Amino acid sequence: MSERDGHLLDKALAEAARASWLFSAPNPRVGALAMAGGHVVGRGSHRRFGGPHAEEAALRDAGAWDDRSGGPLAGIVDEMVVSLEPCSASGGEKRRPPCVGLLQRAGVSRVLVGAVDPDPRHAGRGLEQLAAAGIAVRRSDRQQAFAESNGCFLDALAQPTRPWVLLKWAASFDGKTATDGGLSQWISGPESRREVHLLRAVGDAVLAGPGTLRADDPRLDARPADAPAAEQPLRVLLLPDGRLTDGAAALEASGPRLWLLAEGAEPSVCLRRALDAGDAALRLAADPAGRLDLADALVWLRRERGIRRLLVEGGPRLQGALLDAGLADAVVRYEAPLLLGGGHGALLGAGADHPRRASRLVDEERAALGPDLRRAFRVLPPEPSS
Repeated sequence: MSERDGHLLDKALAEAARASWLFSAPNPRVGALAMAGGHVVGRGSHRRFGGPHAEEAALRDAGAWDDRSGGPLAGIVDEMVVSLEPCSASGGEKRRPPCVGLLQRAGVSRVLVGAVDPDPRHAGRGLEQLAAAGIAVRRSDRQQAFAESNGCFLDALAQPTRPWVLLKWAASFDGKTATDGGLSQWISGPESRREVHLLRAVGDAVLAGPGTLRADDPRLDARPADAPAAEQPLRVLLLPDGRLTDGAAALEASGPRLWLLAEGAEPSVCLRRALDAGDAALRLAADPAGRLDLADALVWLRRERGIRRLLVEGGPRLQGALLDAGLADAVVRYEAPLLLGGGHGALLGAGADHPRRASRLVDEERAALGPDLRRAFRVLPPEPSS
């Protein structure tokens, strides 16, 4: 690889690092440079799940994109530098068109790639298709650099039968999610709440448990300014006994709903009306304590609804159960400068019996949001016993 190509790939990797895995996962963080006559004329990265891929973002930045046709303009960009092989698959769970086709339509004559895509849907096929179209392809050895900055993406590839699961909560400085009287609105400030709406908007689905539905009465819809009703996530509402209070906010908000019910549960009158009006329901076997099999529910969501990214918004028993079962891939906490005291913690599962056997948190992303501190981590399983 020439010194020039190495320098350009370093720049593409730097573009990828500007993206946040909190918003892009389970997709990879990718950076791209659009070139013309040997000069960088556009830069881009994949910033949010379901949003433009890095190649499209770079073409847009270079002025090589026609919003009317929804595609690239030919003759402006002649080379693309991208940290990961351009995707080649279409349909299925994919939300964007394959980038291989975009580069061909843009008239690119050379593509420099930092790493081959480990996703088996692509895995070198994009490079083959580019070469078959007469485009010069140069591949570098930045596979390790790509992997080191894309743990969430690789975690998701290792769990292809269920969604990537993000647990979210707001807490006081001492880790409490509510007062002992059950009050939790509002622990976090308006800046944090605005970001939570963005997290809902970029995901496929939002999940809440019965304690949260009854105590907080949440809407669970996405309400940032740029999220129209057509882009609302699926709200997955865990309610084993089917008992719901008339006038619940979750019934009033727009967007699709799926109720997870225990087999044999008799829905309350208001829930029955919602089901008759088109809400979906999934019946699951319950254990003697009334708990549903969360692993089965996640597999069903991926297989039947194509859910790849799931945001879990409580409560503490649901989140603790997911963590105990090894079904949580990442966590995000909005920490407010409050001291609540009391006994309402964020996770009420079985817990670790020793610090060495606790789940480990890595790859932190943090941000100051008004007076609050947002911290997000990947979740790794406990270290194996020696």
